[in-house]
Amino acid sequence: MSEPRTYCSIRKGNSEEIRVRLAEHHGAAFVDIRTFALLHSSGGEPVPTRNGVCISRFRLGELIAGLQAIEREGSGL
Repeated sequence: MSEPRTYCSIRKGNSEEIRVRLAEHHGAAFVDIRTFALLHSSGGEPVPTRNGVCISRFRLGELIAGLQAIEREGSGL
């Protein structure tokens, strides 16, 4: 498995961030959207948590379409 490549990192408070990464596992590419937390025991480097989702790279278009629909609607809540 190759090292995941981070494409986006979004701060979430003082001790967490959300990372959007492209990774490969057993020859399959997937998008990993995961919360990383800054733990005292990690030596200052954020570590991945269990909070997140992995989807096939081939389903990325569906995710993007959904996010764009949310953006178009604005604050329709």
